[in-house]
Amino acid sequence: MKKRTALLIGASGLVGGELLQLLLRSEHYERVTAFVRRPLMYNHEKLQQMIIDFEQIEKYEDYFHVDDVFSCLGTTMKKAKTKQQFIKVDYEYTLRAATLAEKCHVKSFLFVSAVGADPESMFFYNRVKGETEEALQRLTIKSLHIFRPSLLLGERNEFRLGEKTAEWLCNGLSFAMVGKLEKYKPIEAKEVAQAMYNAALSDQQGVHIYECNEIREQLKKEKGLSHQR
Repeated sequence: MKKRTALLIGASGLVGGELLQLLLRSEHYERVTAFVRRPLMYNHEKLQQMIIDFEQIEKYEDYFHVDDVFSCLGTTMKKAKTKQQFIKVDYEYTLRAATLAEKCHVKSFLFVSAVGADPESMFFYNRVKGETEEALQRLTIKSLHIFRPSLLLGERNEFRLGEKTAEWLCNGLSFAMVGKLEKYKPIEAKEVAQAMYNAALSDQQGVHIYECNEIREQLKKEKGLSHQR
């Protein structure tokens, strides 16, 4: 069995951190390159860390000659401080990375978007995510997987009062999130990471978009199949 190679962008985030562990533990991957702004406090024989300037990402084109590119890059308005900086990180950097992936003929590009992503949304955050999705779909990548998680749960490196409050409220109201509202239920970051990992190994061509509830359903189905084997 020929082993795969991966490039992970955004390895220090909640989903990216979980995904990094999955890839490094996996028997299917022999090499994992992580693009980071600061060194990760972690070493592994499979891991190659590249501290890069995302403003000059095209200089790192050679590292896009891999099977799968996982993009977990993203920021918050609090960190970005301005809408222009938010667009630069969430839209421009992601699209430039995807364009390099297209140029290097990767098997798959997997992107973490957000629930409610819509280029016509009245909400700035959702509109940027939707515009990013739209731009990605105009590229000619063999396999494009877009994941739309709701509020992400997991151990963060920093305390975020707004997200902790939203987490408390959503967990308290989760019983009412059924039907069309089910996609708004919070989800564990490790579940999103697992779904991305599974999607990469599936080698399904075309464009695939996963709402939050569909991520959960996919994982339940996969778990059921593994028990039957």
